[in-house]
Amino acid sequence: MLEESECESDFLLTEEFEKRYVLIHEHYFSRNADYWPIFKEPGMAHIIKSRFDGLQSEDRLADYPNGSQLYSRIRQECTIPQKSTVPNPEEMDEMLLFTGALCKNWENPASVENVVTMPCDPAIYAAMIGTLSNPNLAYKEYCGMGEDMEKYVIRQMATLAGYNPSQATGIFTSGGTFCNLYGYLMGIRKSMPEARSYGMGYTHDYRFINSKGGHYSNTTNLSLLGVNLKNKTIRIKVNKNNKIDIKDFELQLESCFRLKSVVTCIMLTMGTTDTFGVDEVKPVYEIRERLCEQYGIKVLPHIHADAAIGWSMLFFLHYNFATNPLGINVVTLHGLERNVELFRQIRYADSFTVDFHKWGYVPTTSSLVMFKNKDDLKFLENDPENFSYFEDDIQGQTHLQSTIECSRGGIGLFGAYGALKYLGVEGYQAILAHSLQNANYFRHRLHEFPGVKVLAYQNQGPSVGFRIYNPAVVEDAEAEFEFEYDFNEGEEYHQRLQRNSLWHRDIFLRRGKVGLYTNWVDYISHTAHDEKDRHCYIPGEKAVFMNPKTTFEDIDKYLACLIV
Repeated sequence: MLEESECESDFLLTEEFEKRYVLIHEHYFSRNADYWPIFKEPGMAHIIKSRFDGLQSEDRLADYPNGSQLYSRIRQECTIPQKSTVPNPEEMDEMLLFTGALCKNWENPASVENVVTMPCDPAIYAAMIGTLSNPNLAYKEYCGMGEDMEKYVIRQMATLAGYNPSQATGIFTSGGTFCNLYGYLMGIRKSMPEARSYGMGYTHDYRFINSKGGHYSNTTNLSLLGVNLKNKTIRIKVNKNNKIDIKDFELQLESCFRLKSVVTCIMLTMGTTDTFGVDEVKPVYEIRERLCEQYGIKVLPHIHADAAIGWSMLFFLHYNFATNPLGINVVTLHGLERNVELFRQIRYADSFTVDFHKWGYVPTTSSLVMFKNKDDLKFLENDPENFSYFEDDIQGQTHLQSTIECSRGGIGLFGAYGALKYLGVEGYQAILAHSLQNANYFRHRLHEFPGVKVLAYQNQGPSVGFRIYNPAVVEDAEAEFEFEYDFNEGEEYHQRLQRNSLWHRDIFLRRGKVGLYTNWVDYISHTAHDEKDRHCYIPGEKAVFMNPKTTFEDIDKYLACLIV
């Protein structure tokens, strides 16, 4: 089903883009030892060959030389070798190679299960340099020039996002959950500084605000902090595109201020995992400013944007959409323009999450939490007496006293630097456009099936969620989803919802892994809220198009077996 303004050719790849993408793939995703000599190392070459063999996941163990015996060893052996092993360049460690070769194969074009993908060649190279250098970013004396590189990459990211690079700062950490934890913690320390010594709620009633469509770390982090999730957390409703309901947000925030409850942190999501819903930051910022002035709130709630997935859209903030130098197809170009207007608003957030190891093509883990104002880190500082074994004259010059961790590895930092350095803005634009053109082609082809409902169709991200209905029972997938969306407590409603879900689940299991390795999600969508604010989740299937090797042909192969 095409939009009125769309035609079939709008979804196809242009010749200009295909030529450019061939070069991007060859230079940065081919494991080509002529460009990156590290891949000539025998162990690496062995793993690369085994992971580029095109075998299905279930066939790889049987095909691997001596695979069954090695698999038995890795599952049963439990002792450390008594004697040392003298290195022999002619003998590679078979267990190490076996494990590396049979780890999840993200290089397989069919691998589109989630927001994970193969890292690019320069990021692997740079991460290996980081491994060899072994910097500990906790402390200048432990990392030397590593601290300067961290500041360097942070300035680059600040500039990309529209922050002032001389005023912003950031912390490389291990995963997006930790980044979001920093956002929550910053809000606590700003709004309730006494919490550092006496815990939350010592002198104030307080609330946290986040989205019902956000990542599960929105709640697991609060649980980690000891927050009463039932009584101290306000979860904002989301619309059909999984973006927060601005009216509900304003109502909830004003209610807190009226009751003189401190709002510590507002957690937004810029790119939900399953359907790429993007919360708008500017309206939230403007509501916060207006209500805080109206109610005399001196310490403003901290706004943190979880952009772990979506941050990559920042590379398009200055793309010339009029001339379209990359030759991006029409549908994707228009979608990117809409995205740019959303992600331009990230500068209104006080902090945001970046996962380089997702849509940044850097080895896991490589995460960065960015802060608009470097002075905010003073709110996170702990008592200097806790750091007695570090030199006094260096304390205050590093992030040491403000970080949740002590040891912070530099591998993620080095990998991020390598990807940014070699891919550059234009390289990222090409690989991201490849992802989005695949996603749009997939959405378009799904619409050819009368029993399929594509969820959040207007969201222009790599994640495509959908729901399949039995065509023998459901005549109109769009109308059936509208019935499901209109929540009610009737028995007939729930039986029908369950019938549809079980049918799709059965199709998913019987189809297996063909063409694309999609994923089942118990909460791919949601119903509306009734008058008592009741609702329920709707399950479905998803594919996430971040894989540089996935092509239209892979998509077509999957769709040929969509309903079996």
